[in-house]
Amino acid sequence: MLIKSKLVFLAASLMVVIAEKFTPSDLVQLPRPTAPTTSPNGALAVYVQSAYNISEAKSIRNLYLLNIKENRVEELTKPSLDTADSDPFFLDDSHIAYFHHDAKSEGIDQLYVIDLDDRQKSSYRLTDFPIPFGNVKYNVKHKLLAFSASVYNDDSTLEDTFEKDKQLKESKKDTALVFDELMVRHWDDYVKEKKNNIFVVRLTFNDKKYQIDEKPINLLKETKLESPGFPLGDASDYDISPDATQLAFLSKITSKDNAWQTSAHIYTVSTSGSEKPIAINEDIPAASSNPHYTSSGSLVYLQMFTPQYESDRNRIVVYDPQTKDRKLIAEKWDSSPHEITSSPDAKTLYVTAEQEGRNKIFAINIETEAIETLTEENYATSLNVLPSGDIFYSVSSMKHPLLPHLLDVSTKKIKPLTVEPSLAKKLDSIDFSEPEDIRFVGAKDEQVHGWYLKPAGFEEGKKYPVAFLIHGGPQGAWDDNWSTRWNPQIFAGAGYAVVAINFHGSTGYGQAFTDSIGNNWGSHPFYDLETGLDYILKKYTYLDAERVAGLGASYGGYMINWINGHSDKFKVLVNHDGTFSTTQVYYTTDELYFPEKEFAGSPIHPEGRDNYEKFSPANYVQNWKTPTLVIHGGHDFRLTLGESLSTFTALQRQGVPSRLVYFPDESHWVLKPANSLRWHKEGNNLVMIYQNVYMKLMASCIYIFCC
Repeated sequence: MLIKSKLVFLAASLMVVIAEKFTPSDLVQLPRPTAPTTSPNGALAVYVQSAYNISEAKSIRNLYLLNIKENRVEELTKPSLDTADSDPFFLDDSHIAYFHHDAKSEGIDQLYVIDLDDRQKSSYRLTDFPIPFGNVKYNVKHKLLAFSASVYNDDSTLEDTFEKDKQLKESKKDTALVFDELMVRHWDDYVKEKKNNIFVVRLTFNDKKYQIDEKPINLLKETKLESPGFPLGDASDYDISPDATQLAFLSKITSKDNAWQTSAHIYTVSTSGSEKPIAINEDIPAASSNPHYTSSGSLVYLQMFTPQYESDRNRIVVYDPQTKDRKLIAEKWDSSPHEITSSPDAKTLYVTAEQEGRNKIFAINIETEAIETLTEENYATSLNVLPSGDIFYSVSSMKHPLLPHLLDVSTKKIKPLTVEPSLAKKLDSIDFSEPEDIRFVGAKDEQVHGWYLKPAGFEEGKKYPVAFLIHGGPQGAWDDNWSTRWNPQIFAGAGYAVVAINFHGSTGYGQAFTDSIGNNWGSHPFYDLETGLDYILKKYTYLDAERVAGLGASYGGYMINWINGHSDKFKVLVNHDGTFSTTQVYYTTDELYFPEKEFAGSPIHPEGRDNYEKFSPANYVQNWKTPTLVIHGGHDFRLTLGESLSTFTALQRQGVPSRLVYFPDESHWVLKPANSLRWHKEGNNLVMIYQNVYMKLMASCIYIFCC
């Protein structure tokens, strides 16, 4: 009996330990808060939190209200599997508008309003638009509501578009899509005749209710311009001036070369709808982004200068709408900001930028151009400047998703704010691994930085396998950030030591470091990864060099194929949506400017083709021998299915153990929770198939793919 009791106690203890390790089921079910938006007086913030229910295969999505001053959070709308609330914003200090979705209704999702001073009353409907809309912004002082909707150039009202859609549905019998120029597809969808246009409409407040009494005005009517950009643009693509008389927006060029040029310009337009938009930087053939009006009426935006290059350094431009003058701010700063806001007195800009695996907040004095670092750690985003001058923002890390924080700008004191209880409880129960910085000398005799995570539940004296993660981009980085896709903690929770290296070409280490991957896809990064692995195996002697798994997506998938032809350090590989043939990709991808910049031209002519073929994995398939799991999404139009089919064919034809997993309803990323779970489970199946050959490796890796 004593022995039996001890066994029961031991089993219970093991269950507790396993439960505390982060699993794929935890990842998809962990509540996901969005970045909050603040009230005009800075006292409150509202946000959405969603949570996936595995048994129901559905998500709940509802609103939460955070009292910043009292530091408490409360449920604002009820969670339900049949309804969903999203994209909330304040109409004033006591009224919140949000989108409400009813799964039982076939109608368009509309805006509803909650009165915080009278919550006993049900929320009421604000809009009754006939077609889908979104990307909302609101000028509180002048009650101007802006939003985007996809409309026809010649039938550019909401009603006209609704009628034309109805007519086409009734009359068009075929399904043909016809194109006379590129792009044909972009990211995960085919380019449509309808374009995103920005509309504005003024609200009124009568009898304690907001309402719309007029027709929305299309500010891009008959211009053939599109904003927000299709398909990944959002509300950051435009801004409303403080006096609500002007709107600034971003729009990519519409000429025939749009597929091989990155040129995107900032336009200004009157909110009256009486004038055509005017571009303020069309003399620069490169990308721009993030228009933002300061309280003084100046327009600030980000500008790149290198044509065809979407990873050029963002420069900060201040534009005077009165004089039409443009001024570069902090021009020599070797960081690339990607978010802008400003102080209440319009004297200071607040930006975020990557540095050494973190996303930091910086203050930039517009007059002196002095730069001050306000935060040092983790990943800061979604800045809201309060009337007090303090910054309310969100922080994520490798140990938690977005959580609200308050930054006192004068003292740099950071105050973490209250988290919704179910999320806080779950985060407290998980044994997350602590990310460690690693640095070593890589290609070009330059320092390379990355991250290392010990296996969860680490025990001295044990040998551990390695999960070697390779990021995409390639101009991207492993940051101290949360991910619902490739999350290092999943691998650590499965018993892996995790290595994530920011090789040459990564962002956050100066522009020269980012640029160095150009025409060097298989050289500098490969050297960094191989050298980094050797460094890690030598530094941490408890790691087993015979049990190293390499995993990567997009460019990381390209590198997995390159590794298979050039390295024997890895015993199993996972390639998600990766490149097989660099030349083939050129003719099937959506954005031609990307390969033309990366490989210094087009492969159409022989002299240009050599650059593509030099680092093409397809030219080294005869060397492939490592078992590989190949994964692809059917809606990935960046790297099409042919890349993974080619990879799988090359593996199968040579007898290399391999499996292809195809998600017909996913794009470049696997986003749907059930598919995410299947993604991880497929690894377990790979284990079962090849365990006799690679049992030592796989036995220790099996838990990574179990739910």
